[in-house]
Amino acid sequence: MQLNDVQFAYHDKCYVVDGLSAQVHPGKVHALIGPNAAGKTTLLKLMLGQLQPSCGKVMLNGVPVARVNASQRAAAISYVPQRSTTGFAFTVAQVVAMGRHVLPWSEAALDEALEACELKHLADRPYNELSGGQQQRVLLARALAQSHGEGKVMLLDEPVSAMDLQHVHRAMAVLRDQAGRGLAIVTVLHDLNLAARYADEVWLIDNGKMMAHGDWRQVLTPDVLSPVYGVDVRTVENSASDDSENARPIFHVRLQGGGNRSYN
Repeated sequence: MQLNDVQFAYHDKCYVVDGLSAQVHPGKVHALIGPNAAGKTTLLKLMLGQLQPSCGKVMLNGVPVARVNASQRAAAISYVPQRSTTGFAFTVAQVVAMGRHVLPWSEAALDEALEACELKHLADRPYNELSGGQQQRVLLARALAQSHGEGKVMLLDEPVSAMDLQHVHRAMAVLRDQAGRGLAIVTVLHDLNLAARYADEVWLIDNGKMMAHGDWRQVLTPDVLSPVYGVDVRTVENSASDDSENARPIFHVRLQGGGNRSYN
């Protein structure tokens, strides 16, 4: 998937995505980061083909993604939204199975997705009775079931925001595993330390513009991050690694403008 000088405005000339270009690489986790209202969710919708660019193109296998028919698009691109609700008492297994709705049925896809997201013991539970974090795991499992087989790209919008610490890292490990199998992962993250630990490439956007993108080593630096977020971002240590070249940073954040309070 490729984005070529993509622009989009909900209102005349008020661009939410403004001249953005990027390449989505198979086998890599791309972390999409940036402040609130930077245009991250809108960008995912453009990549899904739910929105059409005002200018520029979003290409899937050389074809504008919005022109790819629905079944082919579903086979190639899976999606995990920020949240999803249902007015009916669908079970966990039924919600995950919806990932195969327009695709050939695969019992293996369902079983593997439930197993990967540790949901087998909840398979018969009504989805709308689960906690927010459990529901996010179900949505991830649905996307895994959908991408099973012909999947090329998985797009995720803050997929771990409601999960507890254990399941955050289990979910991110699942995404790394999927990338290892050749899937291209593009996920919105607000936690810079998660991006630093799991991403291969990072896209940093602000006000709809690509401020920096590329290998995590190039983007996840205080000099790049601090001006965009408006805070003092510092690298306090590197995670343990036998390979110092690939050691992942851990960030410490301090408010600018005289505030003494800091955040990890």
